[in-house]
Amino acid sequence: MQNISSVTTLLEEGHTPESLLEKVLEGFDVEINDRVPTEFYCNCSKERVEKALISIGRKDLNELIQEGKEVELNCHFCNKNYVFSVEELKEILRKCK
Repeated sequence: MQNISSVTTLLEEGHTPESLLEKVLEGFDVEINDRVPTEFYCNCSKERVEKALISIGRKDLNELIQEGKEVELNCHFCNKNYVFSVEELKEILRKCK
């Protein structure tokens, strides 16, 4: 197992899920019983990003507000951007404990 490249690398090289199984389970008889289509799904939302902003703390939120500019945050999984206005940041600050 230590000599096997990362899944990402193997997929980039053109390996299929079946060939990955054969590579990982080399020496075993591999039998594919079923195939299920997969899809990428990201469950990010503005509310979840807001919770992340709350987690940075009152001091850092205050600094963002003092800059007087909207803040744009990016989900690194699906690449969606979330923009928070200064007013929204103030509301988030009020929610901080």
